[in-house]
Amino acid sequence: MKKVRLFFSASMMLTSSLFSQTLNDAIKQTVNEQYEPAEATFKTLVASNPNNGEIYFYYGENFFKNDKMDKATAMYNKAVEVNATSPFGYIGVGKIQWNQKKQTEAKASFYKAQTLSANKNATVLMKIAEVYINSEQKNLVDAFPLLDLAAKLEPKNPDIYILYGNAYLEQNNGNKAIENYEKAAALDPKSLPALLRQGQLWNRSRNYEKAVEFYKKAKLIDSSFAPAYRELAEIYFHAGQYKNASAQYKKFLALNPNCSAKARYAGFLEEAKQYQESVDAAKDALNCDSSNVYLYRYLAFDYFNLKNYDDGVIASNAFFRRVTPDVKVISQDYEYKGKFNSQTGKDSLAILDFQKAMEMDTSRKELNNDIAASYMKMKKYKEAIEMYQRKINAGKANVNDSLSIGRAYYYSKDFTNADSTFAQVMRLRPNLYQGYLWRAKTNVQMDPKNERWLAKPYYEAFIAKLKPEDTEKVKSYIIEAYTYIGVYYLTKKEYCTAKSFFILIFNLDQANQNAKKFLDSPEGKKCP
Repeated sequence: MKKVRLFFSASMMLTSSLFSQTLNDAIKQTVNEQYEPAEATFKTLVASNPNNGEIYFYYGENFFKNDKMDKATAMYNKAVEVNATSPFGYIGVGKIQWNQKKQTEAKASFYKAQTLSANKNATVLMKIAEVYINSEQKNLVDAFPLLDLAAKLEPKNPDIYILYGNAYLEQNNGNKAIENYEKAAALDPKSLPALLRQGQLWNRSRNYEKAVEFYKKAKLIDSSFAPAYRELAEIYFHAGQYKNASAQYKKFLALNPNCSAKARYAGFLEEAKQYQESVDAAKDALNCDSSNVYLYRYLAFDYFNLKNYDDGVIASNAFFRRVTPDVKVISQDYEYKGKFNSQTGKDSLAILDFQKAMEMDTSRKELNNDIAASYMKMKKYKEAIEMYQRKINAGKANVNDSLSIGRAYYYSKDFTNADSTFAQVMRLRPNLYQGYLWRAKTNVQMDPKNERWLAKPYYEAFIAKLKPEDTEKVKSYIIEAYTYIGVYYLTKKEYCTAKSFFILIFNLDQANQNAKKFLDSPEGKKCP
């Protein structure tokens, strides 16, 4: 009988050990941001332990960290339902209440958890402190005393000092933060969260080499630690090493193929200007979670840069249709909406969108250019000039702005201001052919009967400034310049010189009637 009792006792200990190990595995998967594998582990655990509130709490934590608030709430409530004497369910319920800005109700839930644990459970105290530290509504005043109590109970628990570090970081006290992260690492040199937080702190202080060192160390300890790959990807991205960044993020996704990670990857690729890859990633993420409104933003931005305006309009419209009060609309959303409207001939609507974008971010003076361009297309030159002038007055103009305002003057037939503007472009950028071309065109208008041939020196300079690769792009303007100069020599009866220019025109366009007419004329045949 004694042997039976010993066997039974040993079996219970083994079962308890296996359960603890499995729960720890699930928690580790959550910490590693492997949310879907963790979910599968939690499902197995609750099936065999349906009345264990602690399992449901950590199951809820997995959903919370994966931004699935409805499922997290359900699990926290289930934790209370199956075991009303366990403190953990009340922590979860309080966490949701706190994030919903129901502070009074949340504190009551936390008090219940503390009462049930009699303030003797360090994990309970840490979990409540974590809510106060990590939520948007910070409560560091209450967080520190909770951590102090936890540290008295478990002075060698590294996770407590990680939370201390996080709390000090929220106070912008980097020295105290790193002191506590280092203490956590000393207590457990293989603590992945400690290494991660140290890396993030160095990253925050822009010591990227030091940050990379900690992330790489975390990967060596546990190659399945997904956050290390994500953080490395972010550092490489900001360093402009897009190939390395993409490779690290792919490894992160292999470990963490959840919907939110896929969506972030699409945004990551869009920021890296890998537009087609971003489109593919966004579509994959939409197949995973079609409710993610931000994916339509990435698609809109991508399609515009890929010059796929039809699909871009669909994506932009889909984004705005799905906007709710909790969706953060940014200036660029209206900017791209305006760009699509402009590309599809809806310039009056485009102007409203650009104006809205500027209202949301008053620093974006460059959007005056887009508004001006729309006015130009609508032939509202006075309004276009006003927009270009605003940017010039703000001190943010460049030579392209001067060219644009000059063209606006030209099309509004204010040739005096157009001429002075293009003269300024020539002074600022003496090797830029556009200034000479448009000054030539302006002087044609200022000398309509060619009494002084004012445009000739500018057309000649335009030709001289051209590079071979420019020829096809501005062929019609080259023909315009050659024609003007050829006619000049024709009127001077310098037929051979005139012929050389008409030959150049014919070589560019054998259907050109002016060239054919002169080359077939007696004057054209006089010269070899």
